[in-house]
Amino acid sequence: MLPSYKSTETNNEVGAIWSSEDLIAPFTFPVYKDESEYDLEVKEVKNNIAIVFDKVSEKIRIKDSLEKFETELRNILTAAENLEKKKDGYINSENLDSLKSGLGIQFTFPEWESVYKLYINENAGESKISFNDFIEKIMNGIGDLNSKDIIDYDKDKILSKKISIKTTNDRLQNVISTEQIYDRAEILSQLNSEIFLFEKDSLLKTAGLKIAEHFIYDNLKYNAELTKLEIDNRIEQIPRTIGIVKENERIISKHDPINRFTKMKLDSYKKIRLERIGVQDMFLQQLGKLFSVVILIIVLSIFLYYIRPGVFEDNQKLILISSLILIEGFFAYLSLKLDINLPVELLIFVPVASILLTIIFDSRLAFYTVTVICFFVAAIRGGDYPILFISFCGSVLAIFSERDIKNRTQIFRSFFFILIGYIMSILAVTLLRIEDTQKLWTKLMFGGINAVMSPIIAYGFLIFYERVFKITTDLTLLELSDFNHPLLKELSSKAPGTFHHSIIMGNLSEAAAESIHANQILARVGCYYHDVGKLLKPQYFIENQLDQNNKHNDLNPSMSTRIIISHVKDGIELAIKYKLPQKIIDFIPMHHGTTLVSYFYDKAKNSSKDEIADYIYRYPGPKPQTKETGIVMLADAIEASTRAIEDPSPQKLENKIREVIRARFIEGELDECDLTLKDLTKIKESFLKILLGIHHHRIKYPDKNQLELVSDLKN
Repeated sequence: MLPSYKSTETNNEVGAIWSSEDLIAPFTFPVYKDESEYDLEVKEVKNNIAIVFDKVSEKIRIKDSLEKFETELRNILTAAENLEKKKDGYINSENLDSLKSGLGIQFTFPEWESVYKLYINENAGESKISFNDFIEKIMNGIGDLNSKDIIDYDKDKILSKKISIKTTNDRLQNVISTEQIYDRAEILSQLNSEIFLFEKDSLLKTAGLKIAEHFIYDNLKYNAELTKLEIDNRIEQIPRTIGIVKENERIISKHDPINRFTKMKLDSYKKIRLERIGVQDMFLQQLGKLFSVVILIIVLSIFLYYIRPGVFEDNQKLILISSLILIEGFFAYLSLKLDINLPVELLIFVPVASILLTIIFDSRLAFYTVTVICFFVAAIRGGDYPILFISFCGSVLAIFSERDIKNRTQIFRSFFFILIGYIMSILAVTLLRIEDTQKLWTKLMFGGINAVMSPIIAYGFLIFYERVFKITTDLTLLELSDFNHPLLKELSSKAPGTFHHSIIMGNLSEAAAESIHANQILARVGCYYHDVGKLLKPQYFIENQLDQNNKHNDLNPSMSTRIIISHVKDGIELAIKYKLPQKIIDFIPMHHGTTLVSYFYDKAKNSSKDEIADYIYRYPGPKPQTKETGIVMLADAIEASTRAIEDPSPQKLENKIREVIRARFIEGELDECDLTLKDLTKIKESFLKILLGIHHHRIKYPDKNQLELVSDLKN
């Protein structure tokens, strides 16, 4: 996609200032005309060319042809009259078609009827206009017109107002004006005015015009081949060059303004220089392109490998990032190929990529990726570094605007930031180049279009990427955190204890995730849905047993364990039914990992003399695979265990938190997630801070009797 690199100048637009050193011609070269100027000259040649026509040597004898037609027409009309006399009624359309088929003229039935009536009325001596007058008028009219030169071409399309006529001996006559010739439209117009005798009978007049038109012959035939040859010959005579630059001649000096002729010299120098490049130079140029692309990819890869390894190891996410880079590259390539005298490069929607990357991943990844995209765009446009600067400014401000997005409509908030970025950067570049005001306003308008369109395009692409790549963004998570979600509403009504437990867990997990720079929104929303499987059998879980009647008292330990563990499977099925994203579904089995249902396992051991296999009493797993699922596992166990502490004090709470974390660590439940010992310490401190707020001591107010006793003593 990278074109030949523009190495001769930074900007060679008319009116710009040449900021590089003096440019000296290393070789002699012609100065080519500007393409627009050359195209204008070509257009002028085409407009002024005399179109070539072939002249037919002799026109057909019109009088003989018309007399023959009159004889045939009279015979048909006589036959029609005889046919009418034999029948009880007027001749019908079927009879008419069979009679007039040999004339070669398509009359409508009313037109034929008008001619027929004229004929029979003349025979009866009742007609004011004779049939002979009808034919004679037509013959006189077309006889006069056929003596003129008639072309088979639309006269209005001859812009030069002149034609060349080729005779039979292939010699071109002198060019004549179009005023001396007629086209078919003009002839028909004259016929219409000539046959004035029948104006009162419009059908008869129309029939007469059809007959006359049938006998009008073009004697000048358009010769497309010779016309094209004449145009090509004239175009070849147009000079492509306007001057010459000799070797060692100064093309332009530093700080000189670029005028129209200087621009032609610069463009010509670039063109000739590229044509003179040899095989070795071409290879080196291609190698340079390859190195440019490889370096940009390596820079982005290093960042992903060290800073975002989760993205680097996920092929689906890499494909997503690559698709955005390719889309922006395509827009850059398209802007380069469009031959429009407008700043279409400002419609390379780089801010779209910055918005999407910020929402789907994070602002840091978006910044690095967009920086690489801006360099790609500049390289594709042949080293257009002003557009790199402009796109970078608008995109960085777009990233800033989407950092703390809370709902989808906030995507459109980026419009103002993108607009500010484009206005400031366009002003800076324009002032630096000393460009005229008209160009500035045009660029600002295109920058404004980019600012308006980018959020709209990003909104649509976000929906596309979420569905195709199964991406769960923070926006999706925020939508799922709404307690009006059907699944959460059902959980709150059928299992209120579990719902309350999930909310407290959400607070614990969110604080812990924030302390170790994990995704706090994911951790909180994962808590809300981690126990949704309990709403199918809520009464079998202690937090929902409001009447103190424990249903497990009537069940053996293995059956109780089976019911307890089944909430994981039920939860996954419900999550799939309600189309929850996989990131949320993962919390359902992972928050238990492969831990033991210790209460019923101990109960089974105490009630049986045989050895009890512990795998029956373990959750199926898998163990937590991410920091967020690891945090939720700890929050689940700590929230449940601290709730059972009588008269909780800070020391008791801290000991219980430390005990639970240590137990999960020793059991190996945290082996497959990325939590470090330092992370676990921060998580413990975050949990303690939240739990102290929940279990703080309250002032014990005296009851009513004590208040009355105090009042009596005072009195």
